[in-house]
Amino acid sequence: MMHDFWLPEPSSEDTSYPGRGEHALDWLARSTVHRAKECRRFLNENLSKLPPNAQLVLQHALRERWHSAFFELIVARCLQELGAMVTIERITTEGTRPDFLAQFPDGPVVVEAVAPVFNAETSEEAKWRVPLLNVIENYAPYGWYVGVWELPRIGPRNSQRLFKSKVASMLAIGPPHEGEIERELMEELPEGIIHLYLWPAPPGKHPLRTEPPLSVIDNSETRIRYAVKQKKRQVRSSDAPVLLAIFASGISSDLEDFDHALFGRTFERVDWHGRSLETGFQADGAFTVRRTEPPIFAGVIAFLEADFPGVGEPVLYQHPRFVGSLPKALLTLEQRLFDKSANQIRQQPSISVNLFEGLRFVRRGR
Repeated sequence: MMHDFWLPEPSSEDTSYPGRGEHALDWLARSTVHRAKECRRFLNENLSKLPPNAQLVLQHALRERWHSAFFELIVARCLQELGAMVTIERITTEGTRPDFLAQFPDGPVVVEAVAPVFNAETSEEAKWRVPLLNVIENYAPYGWYVGVWELPRIGPRNSQRLFKSKVASMLAIGPPHEGEIERELMEELPEGIIHLYLWPAPPGKHPLRTEPPLSVIDNSETRIRYAVKQKKRQVRSSDAPVLLAIFASGISSDLEDFDHALFGRTFERVDWHGRSLETGFQADGAFTVRRTEPPIFAGVIAFLEADFPGVGEPVLYQHPRFVGSLPKALLTLEQRLFDKSANQIRQQPSISVNLFEGLRFVRRGR
């Protein structure tokens, strides 16, 4: 079994929080703040409860693809807390390696976990901003908070020399005058505008107070549909029922996105005067297409939250054409099912509470 302290406590004090764009494991290797200690505890405890080969696989994966590997850890531990004995990446007859085989007392299920990249364009925009925000933070003047309202679009392959020069000049100022409450600074570059606000700040406070807003295009439904389609090959030859665990981590994702992607949506038709002519449900989801063959997926387990502070209770979406049986423990989750005869989605509330408290999520502290 893996040593309980895969992530040891740092040997010297470091009270800093994660740097902008810093890998979580790099921060955890050095920081001694309460939150870092709790995050190390969480990872050490939960990894140690997995089989040895799963621990090694996830240790490597957390470094290479933090976001998706962290979700896989959450899924594996949730399956264990539901009563399953979990093994990782057992090879199928077609040579693929689904993430987990979960052996429950009343039967097995194969679980493939996926954390799609939602709002990818927004994520890319946030990435190219990181070095520019670091420059502003480095030149932040004594006694001021800095609010960044607008930045020029300078990508990673473009020179930042002029940007650094302009920022250094803009922020080469003394402390606030008595009674001064705000300054606005603006410079124009070929790539766009540097627009900053300054507010008086107590000494020693973090200088960067606000960052420019990111524009978000909600593509949650599309990404969920794509995840279902993309993962079919990975589990096509499985003898056990297959569930796809999806982490909808988009800024605006909610269960309605899963409803639409998997089952369909309600509609209303109105006339020119806005009077209702017809209401109904359009069953055009990935699970409600008109086919007769057994489905590859028995269902989807939808996660909206899966992070150090906790996991939002997952919701099980059963495939309408799945005629087998799932382990009873999985049916304790909240369920959403498509009632074909009534042409509507039915909901069944969870019949358990505090299902995953055994993960001992990160506790709040100083």
